[in-house]
Amino acid sequence: MVKVITQETFDAVVKENIEEFGLDVEEATKDAIEQFKAQGVSLSNIVTDGHKNNGASHLIVEAVESIDKLLQLENLEDAATAIIKPLKDLENECNIDLPRRILAEKNQAFSKLMQCIKKFPNNQEVKLQCLKNIASLVQGYPDVVTMEAFALICEGLEQDCLETISVVLAIVCHSCKMHEKNRECFMTEHNLASKLKRLLETSSTRTRAEIIIRCCQLIRTIVSDDDVRVEFGRTHEYAVMIAKQENGLELLTTLLTEFESNNEVITELLPTLSRLAVRNEFCQEIVELGGLKFVSDILYKFYDDKELVESSLSLIKALAGNDEVKNGISKVDGIQLITAALDRHKAIVSVAEMGCAAIGALCLRTPDNSAGFVASGVVPLFMDVLKIHKLKMAVERQVSMAIRNMVSRRPDLALIFLEAGAEELLRDVMKRPQRAPTNEAKAALRDLGCDVHLEEQWTGKRTSVAN
Repeated sequence: MVKVITQETFDAVVKENIEEFGLDVEEATKDAIEQFKAQGVSLSNIVTDGHKNNGASHLIVEAVESIDKLLQLENLEDAATAIIKPLKDLENECNIDLPRRILAEKNQAFSKLMQCIKKFPNNQEVKLQCLKNIASLVQGYPDVVTMEAFALICEGLEQDCLETISVVLAIVCHSCKMHEKNRECFMTEHNLASKLKRLLETSSTRTRAEIIIRCCQLIRTIVSDDDVRVEFGRTHEYAVMIAKQENGLELLTTLLTEFESNNEVITELLPTLSRLAVRNEFCQEIVELGGLKFVSDILYKFYDDKELVESSLSLIKALAGNDEVKNGISKVDGIQLITAALDRHKAIVSVAEMGCAAIGALCLRTPDNSAGFVASGVVPLFMDVLKIHKLKMAVERQVSMAIRNMVSRRPDLALIFLEAGAEELLRDVMKRPQRAPTNEAKAALRDLGCDVHLEEQWTGKRTSVAN
């Protein structure tokens, strides 16, 4: 069991080292770290640097205290002028790591920032700086957001200042990561989906690359079921709300054309569309709006850009949930383009995983696609991927599933895989005692016609049954 301590305990030891043993701050801190690590104490949430000369306080604590003192001043003009510096100091400290953000909140940083926004409602510089501070504070720490803050944060999305809108989108995104309750509050009580729609369709914001990127990041966060504290989330419901009720699919697809020369924006738009393609009709709508044709053009024009290739493959995998997409992939030269893109970036883990996943999805119950990919040279490519990414479980799983899908309805293709050495490589995958995609590898070997030992996972106990 991991041992933990409080920040106060750590600081007390540092102070003791300075006062009792005459060490300087650096030596005192180093000694304290060694002491606690020797005792098996985790310092992951402890600020182990940034102490002042006396070892008793931190820069981040002093910044919060300065803000608190300035909030007590009656002269608003003087307070507004002086408060910018400690606010910037607090932002810089919070941007360093999570322990500093935890320490800031222990000193009521969030409530102080909210007080600051309320005290200077007409001072745009102070309000914007406070919002930047909140964006820094809630990174990886969404629990600090209070119910009172939701409405105030959402008000920022109605502002005309593009920088304010961008910062507020970042705040909402950080607040929703790994926090289902915050997602629900923003979506149901503050109508976040309609606010995003307005940003994506209003000319002043839809033409700004930074705003589009922030919106895409936020949408993907909203539809991510990543909060382990809840049994199940409402991400599917939110995806349908954004895609259908708020016309998100059409808005995002049209933006592909408008930003076709901006690779950074396209890299955000494609995976966002893939996360919204949660229904068969949504996949079909994206295709009808030109999404599949656009992706094929991307793979043709920018096959050398690994980020664009990975984003394109993620959308193809999502769209492959629609049978018409599977049947129509060859019409846009998708089979050859996907194979070439995977071959170009096969050494990159994330691209290899996504490429194999896309091929597996396209070949599921589609024998013509299986034959097409084999003809395009994907078999030796799969063998190379297994060799390059040995011990990479996610890649091995996707390759195994792709092989299984390709030969399950085209058993005549099995010999090609076997001659390329698929059996030996798949058996190597299964040799690891832990963290091996054993079930997927066995399924691939089974459909390749190889001998596989299948273990019965559960058997009932024979007992007599009473009438």
